[in-house]
Order: sequence, then C-alpha cells, then structure tokens
Amino acid sequence: MNWFLTAVLTLFVLCGTTVHAQQPPGRTSLASGTWLIAMPAGADTNVFRFTLRFDRDSISGANTDGLPIQGRLRGDSVNFEVMGRRDGARVQFLGVANDGVIRGIRIETPKGAPAPSQRGDFLARQDIPSRAPKLHSFSPQSFHRLFSGTIPAALVIVPGDTVRTWTVDAGGRDSTGQSRSRPGNPLTGPFYIDGALRGDMLVVRLHRVRLNRDFALAGDEIIGNAITADYYSALKGIPDFSGRWRVDRGKGTAMLEKPTPALANYTVPVRPMLGCIGVAPPGGQAFASTESGVFGGNMDYNEIREGVTLYLPVFQRGAMLFIGDGHALQGDGELTGDALETSMDVEFSVEVVRGPNSFRQLIYHPRAENDQFLMSIGIHGDLSDALRQATTDLSVWLETDYKLKSPELASILGTSIRYDVADLVGSQVSIVAKMPKSALRQLTRPTQPGNSPTN
Repeated sequence: MNWFLTAVLTLFVLCGTTVHAQQPPGRTSLASGTWLIAMPAGADTNVFRFTLRFDRDSISGANTDGLPIQGRLRGDSVNFEVMGRRDGARVQFLGVANDGVIRGIRIETPKGAPAPSQRGDFLARQDIPSRAPKLHSFSPQSFHRLFSGTIPAALVIVPGDTVRTWTVDAGGRDSTGQSRSRPGNPLTGPFYIDGALRGDMLVVRLHRVRLNRDFALAGDEIIGNAITADYYSALKGIPDFSGRWRVDRGKGTAMLEKPTPALANYTVPVRPMLGCIGVAPPGGQAFASTESGVFGGNMDYNEIREGVTLYLPVFQRGAMLFIGDGHALQGDGELTGDALETSMDVEFSVEVVRGPNSFRQLIYHPRAENDQFLMSIGIHGDLSDALRQATTDLSVWLETDYKLKSPELASILGTSIRYDVADLVGSQVSIVAKMPKSALRQLTRPTQPGNSPTN
C-alpha cells in the first residue's frame, strides 16, 4: 500500500467498519448509501461524497456534483463511471473491494483523446458515524492567533457532540488573570469535526457563554473609522484614566473600577458574547485572529452569544473550528476597539449539513439565528460592500427556504428588514441584515424547504 492509501486508511477507520451485505452469498459485502472517496491532490488529499447503490451486478448513484454514476460488479471488481460531464471527459473508477473498502485507480480521459490525461489512486469507504455523540470537557493547553487549517487539531469531535471549554481574553489572560498567551485574540481550538467536508455547512449552537471572572478590560478611545478626522484629532484624553471594569456576576452588571466623577453612577448590564468564532479559511489561507471573512473569524457581533446558532461554510476536511475573544458587553461596532474584554466559559455543540457538491458552497457568508431573528453577516473592507453582501445573502436565504419570487421578496424586505452595524474595527468591517421571525411566521412555507435550517 502506498503512502496515500496508508494515510487515508487511517482517516477512514474513523468512519466505522460495519457494513451490511446486499450481494448474493460469496460476493464481497458492500452497502448502498453515502460513500467517502479520497483521492490524492499534490501533498493533500481531497475527500468527496458519492452516493452509490449496489444492486446485484450493477452500480448506480451520483457524484458530488449530482452527475449520475453507472457501473458493474464482477466478483471483487468494482468499476464505475461518472456520466454527463460538461467537458465530455470520461472519468472511471476501477477498484477492488475487500472488507467493505474499495481501493483502486481513477482514470480521466478527455473527450476525443486517445489516452488518459490523469491517473491516480483512490480509496472509498461507506460514510458511517464513528461513534455516538458525547460530551467533552476540554481544557486548552495552548492558544493560537491564526485562523488556519494547518494547525493540528486540539480535539476531534463528531456531529452531535457537545464541548465544554473556556477561553482567554483578547490579551491572553485566563479566569485568574494569569497570562496564558501572547495578546491578539488568542483562540481555543481548533476542533476537528469528523465528517465535515469542503462544501458543507457547519452548524454551531452556543448553549452557554458565561463570565468566569470579575473584571474586564476595555479601550478608552473612539476608533477613527467611526468619526470624522477633524473630530478624532481634536479628542483629548484623561491622564491616568483606567479602562479596567469591575464585573458583578451575581447582579449581572459592570462599572469602571476607578470611575471619573461624571461616570461614578454609570453601571451597565453585562451581555456575554464571543468576538471570535470561525473555521479554517478557503484555499489554504491563514488569517490573524484579529481578522474576519467568509470563514467567520473576529466578527465582533454582539448577538453571537448564548442561545444563538451560527452557520459557517466549510472549506476543508474537518472544518477546524476556533473560538475566543470573549466580551462581557459590547456596543454596536465595538467603537473603542476593545470591548469589555474578558475570559469566558463556553459550551457548544456542532452539526454538519451536507453540501450539494464540493465546489458550490451551501452558504457563502456566515449566518446566525436566535429566537427572534435570522441574521446574515456581510464582511468586507468597505462598509457599503458589507451591507450589499448581508442584504444579498439574507435575500438568498429567504428565497431558497420560502421559494419566493422577486416581488414577494421585495415586499418582505421592504417592510421588515433590519440592520446592525456589527464591527468597525480592523481591515474588515461588517454589517448584519436580519429578518424578524415574527414576519416569517406569516408566510406559507413550502413542504420541502431549502438547504439552510431555520427554526
């Protein structure tokens, strides 16, 4: 067995080994259903989902793009072909089945070509959950300041698992105030979600986002992005002003530890949230934990809190989920650059919604929902473009789930859409377009909704 098959077999062992015989006695046991097919791609390995049906001597099904599959079974030989490629190429999988695993070669021959242009190994195993979901108590030992798919997984979890863990604050301090990492939004994770593939959608449910210490640290200047240049240059500071806040977890309030006379009675209700939650970015990219994008990241949206469900596109196998940057409270836009930064206890669970194929994302931008709203998060270097992204994505979401035509969509958005300015800090800014569920409950929903789950 070559290096590729050795490496991939280790991965596929996680998918389980139980298969159900569907062939006559004496034939290799293969089960109809969803199969994971792995193929080398340079130094990496691409994994795709195929639907395969084994019926006596025939094979049928579809690939990740929905193209039909046809083939034959002869003893242990498994040969099938992907039909109907737009480029007319012939794509064949020629393999041998043994103990529920198919190993062989993939051959691609361009239309009209006398010989194949590509040839490579493949390994296939039925997509079976590796185990039942369970609860993990995870205490991080190290933290990362990058959203990257190259960082080794801190914990492998399966869809349905629940994780109890904690985060440090943006400066790297834990619940005792001890420094555990260099500053810059250190992240807990990454969590590898077994079975998540490129093109899927990761569903993250935040069950608990709770304060675990009695102080927070905040900025004391308004960021320049939010005000005019002349006003920014005219602002005057206060000598020895302290941005340290005292948090009363029992009362659920916070106030400055050393307030000025003007702020002596200024008390705010805490509303814990996570500033950072994201997956490995697309194309093998890596971004600082202060950045955000289609992968989520440092979105600093104050509605990403306990009780919210977040939807993120998956760009690589395992998704690689990171969390961090807890805030006891943050106003819209994070106008001081640092909200009430603190450490946090977090409990979350994950699910995976399978994408329609490997190349068109199920969703294109982060989404969220709570009991009241559906929320599409537009992230861009320009606030106007972020607004367009958010509005477009929310429109697509409603169009897909409710099968709405343009005039119907316009009627709903024109009367009910709301916007939040989520984040004005850093190279990327974000706007959230949101739709009240009270408005959606008045619509007649089709029997078979679209891909994005809503409550």
